Amino acid sequence: MDQQKIDEMTELLIKIEQDIKETKESLRCINRSIDKYDKYAILNVS
Repeated sequence: MDQQKIDEMTELLIKIEQDIKETKESLRCINRSIDKYDKYAILNVS
């Protein structure tokens, strides 16, 4: 495998890693929103 191919694969892996980090953060935000809504819904039912 030549150096150019290795560099391309390295860049791709770095981009994938960044995408995964962004996705995880988005999911955390969604979970926080759901938790807030669930708490609010429970208070309304009580």
